[in-house]
Amino acid sequence: MVIKIKTIGIILREFTENDIDFLGNRSDLYKALDSFNTNLIGIPININWFKIKNVVSLCDGIILPGGSSINTNDFKLIEYLIQKNIPTLGICLGMQTMAQYFNNKQEIKVDNHYNTNKYVHKVIINTKSKLYDIVKQKEIEVNSRHHYAIPHTNMLINAKSEDNVIEGVELPYLKFFIGVEWHPESTFDSKSYQIIKQFINNL
Repeated sequence: MVIKIKTIGIILREFTENDIDFLGNRSDLYKALDSFNTNLIGIPININWFKIKNVVSLCDGIILPGGSSINTNDFKLIEYLIQKNIPTLGICLGMQTMAQYFNNKQEIKVDNHYNTNKYVHKVIINTKSKLYDIVKQKEIEVNSRHHYAIPHTNMLINAKSEDNVIEGVELPYLKFFIGVEWHPESTFDSKSYQIIKQFINNL
């Protein structure tokens, strides 16, 4: 019997270094995914939307990773992922785009949520969420590398920081549509592993 290996599409973000524009992601995301038997496809967010949609249609799931800027295609993509019920994991900026899609694209600046330490603060998990079913704890330690936060969203809020910043969102009626503000691929501890594993198990 031939077992089909699942394919994950990873959105490639725009960034500038030494005045040169690039598309890509942090390498720790790929190192974390290397622990699982999956195919990976990079999908540039700044190309023609119909080309993006054609590639996404080949994928079993999508990761919306971190980055520094939102592209208008992000919201077209989120709408398509919801319509097609494609398993989606949003990380940092990816989580913000998910929440903003349901909140008129609003965000606020926060000054105390960027730190390069492995663990920065606790998040309190909503016990009535899929995220809680995954991590099975009311509080977990996370990293924090974001300058902006979501003040409100119509999605289910599955996690908040101790200073009441929204740290996670989800749509519980979909197969897997969860976003977290922290970077599970960077800590990749037991809770982070379970988040990524459950995303892959739902492909």
